[in-house]
Amino acid sequence: MKNKNSILFLFLFVFSLVGIAQNLPPEISVTGNQLYCPMAPIPIVTSASISDPDPEDSSLSEIFVQISGGYQLGEDLLTLGGVNPNITALWSASEGELNLKGPATFEEFATAVENVFFQTTETVFTEDREFSINLSDGKYLPSTGHYYIFEEAPGISWSAARTAAENQTYFGIQGYLATLTSLEEAQFAGEQTSGTGWIGATDEEQEGLWKWVTGPEAGTAFWQGAVNGTPINNAFSFWNTGEPNNLGDEDYAHITDPSIGIDGSWNDLPLTSNANDPSNPYYPKGYIVEFGGLGNEPELNISANSIVRMPRLVSEEFSFCGGNNITISIASTTDEVFWYESETSTTAIYSGFDFETSLDSTTTFWLNPYQEFCSEGYNVRYPVTITINPLPDAEDITVIQCDDNIMGDGISTFNLSNYDDAITAGIMDNRSVTYFLDASLTSEIDTTNYTNQFNNQIVYARVENTQTGCMNSAEVTLRVNSSEGNVAVLEICDDELEDGIATFDLSEVDSQVLQGVSSDYETSYFETLNDAQLDVNELPANYSNTNPYNQTIFVRINDGFNCIGINEVELIVRPLPNLLDNKTVYYCLNEFPQTIRLSGGIVDDIPNNYYYNWSTGVTTIQIEVNTPGTYTVDVTEVDGCTNSRTITVLPSSSAVVESINITDASDNNSIEVQVSGSGEYEYALNNPNGPFQESNTFLNVTSGTHTIYIRDLNGCAITEEEVIVLGFPKYFTPNGDGNHDVWLINGLASDAFQGSILKIFNRHGKLLEVLSASKPSWDGTYNDNLMPSDDYWFLVELADGRTITDHFALKR
Repeated sequence: MKNKNSILFLFLFVFSLVGIAQNLPPEISVTGNQLYCPMAPIPIVTSASISDPDPEDSSLSEIFVQISGGYQLGEDLLTLGGVNPNITALWSASEGELNLKGPATFEEFATAVENVFFQTTETVFTEDREFSINLSDGKYLPSTGHYYIFEEAPGISWSAARTAAENQTYFGIQGYLATLTSLEEAQFAGEQTSGTGWIGATDEEQEGLWKWVTGPEAGTAFWQGAVNGTPINNAFSFWNTGEPNNLGDEDYAHITDPSIGIDGSWNDLPLTSNANDPSNPYYPKGYIVEFGGLGNEPELNISANSIVRMPRLVSEEFSFCGGNNITISIASTTDEVFWYESETSTTAIYSGFDFETSLDSTTTFWLNPYQEFCSEGYNVRYPVTITINPLPDAEDITVIQCDDNIMGDGISTFNLSNYDDAITAGIMDNRSVTYFLDASLTSEIDTTNYTNQFNNQIVYARVENTQTGCMNSAEVTLRVNSSEGNVAVLEICDDELEDGIATFDLSEVDSQVLQGVSSDYETSYFETLNDAQLDVNELPANYSNTNPYNQTIFVRINDGFNCIGINEVELIVRPLPNLLDNKTVYYCLNEFPQTIRLSGGIVDDIPNNYYYNWSTGVTTIQIEVNTPGTYTVDVTEVDGCTNSRTITVLPSSSAVVESINITDASDNNSIEVQVSGSGEYEYALNNPNGPFQESNTFLNVTSGTHTIYIRDLNGCAITEEEVIVLGFPKYFTPNGDGNHDVWLINGLASDAFQGSILKIFNRHGKLLEVLSASKPSWDGTYNDNLMPSDDYWFLVELADGRTITDHFALKR
């Protein structure tokens, strides 16, 4: 059994090797790079050979020859000439493809390829023709090195087409739904296919953001928006007119049917087309599979390509700067080029590829790319326009700057960019100006901050037209003048913030600066000397100093163009009179008409140097008032700076006691006092020095006589009021030991309680004793008889109308 299994394994292994060898594709190679002679057929190759790694394979059923680049529908044609037994040819104009059908041997097909001729009715050529010869039905595009197959699948959805494409291989190369990233690829795979089909683009992830989602470009966004959208990073797209329009949630890219719009262009369709009729131009006919570009792919030689060069100029537009002799270098696919002055000139003015001439203005020549071996020649002339761009204006100027040295050493700092307009005659659009030390324009200098080396130094300006690249140069003489003008001082009073920062009207300095010099001069102001020299960062007319109280700025004097002088301007902020802070005081209404004194409040206390003006009209340093209100005083120094102080006088008064509510003869005696008055009050009990409290109620007050003190927080007099709080003991012991021998109510003997009566009863209601202010205590007897230990009741009838009832104990 073991031997049989080994023999079976060996058989299968050898069989698999044979199977692999038989699956190897055939190979083709061609040569050919020829020049086309107009109106004459030309073979597309000069030689061709076809072979197969498998020696047992020697024939093919068909091959395909396609114009893969530069194809002109309706003008280009491929034909099969010569004698080609066993092979017939079928031309498809829509695809630009010639199908050679066998079966025939490799040699017969190679001969047939050599017998394929190209010709065209086109006379003015813009593109060479590229040809691909394919040994299978995959269309080969030389510029990408990829293969393309249109798969017919009527009505297929985009997602099904994507899956089907990814399940295909082409001689070991993985397939995917085509990604068309250039016009050539889009035309080749779009225009030259047999039907409309799906391609690998969608905006399903985000509406309006179109991406390639298949192949090596998967994840690459190329279009943003709808029909009026824009390409992303200049990526290629080939939307049909009015597309993409997302009509009915259309999220998938499809090659447009030739009957609607631009051949090979794209539109957007839903995942499954709404068109159910196969005759509808929006009904999917299939999909395009692309092979190549994913990496680790076998090298195939089943396709070969050749080229036929069309007689044409490769370069046709030239641009030069005026004022120079020029050399016009032409590239052509032919061996010779003749130059003519006009389209109808009979005599060439030059022959060759490099024409040296001198032109003052834009000129058009007519060139004939000529090939000698073409029997009838090629007389088509191509216009070649030579654009002569004028040199930009560059005028010599003298720049006058102010000396930065008081001794006048002829050295200063220049901001040369300020003079660009003068050099370019005011034309600054598309102009760039740079400055150099030397006439050869090699040693560039700092344009905005250059210090001259000596007076009347010449530097050089290069003016470039940034659109045409043409340049011109000019001399710039740097002249330094000694300064004119005067040092100026501008003083103002500080503002209400009193921080030494104020706003100056710099125009007020002009009269000082220009006194004795021309009134036609202009002034401008700067924070630093360097800014003044470079004429940058000019200060506004209303300028707030940055250094408190004293700052030096600089004034630049111009004659309209040149600097005449730079001088200092001292800005001084004078301090305001130093006053005490605004304050609030109180006037006790109880003291009217007594007055209080208000002061102007000079901190440095030198009143003779100031003028006072109170809101009452008084002009002395102090005033006396006895009426609440707001009083202001303006204090002015002799130099005119004024400061103001405000004193607010508010009313206050001592408290007036309106009522006192006493809760007494209880476990928690309390006093509540009600007052009136215009002050703010606090309260203390029994001590005029406090402690004081905000509350007008005192709790847990002991029985007896108390004094309430009411203090005005604003300083008016203290009001005091005496009160009595009644209290009684809970028991007494009349045993003659000197402790608690009698029972009495605290405070009853006070004068405040004259007229009050206290009655004592036993538990049965029998009246035992009557107490008053004159007899305030009970000794525990009744008719000289000792009363027993027991609870006794009392009733107090106070003179103020209150009554108090409670009980106490007698203990023996």
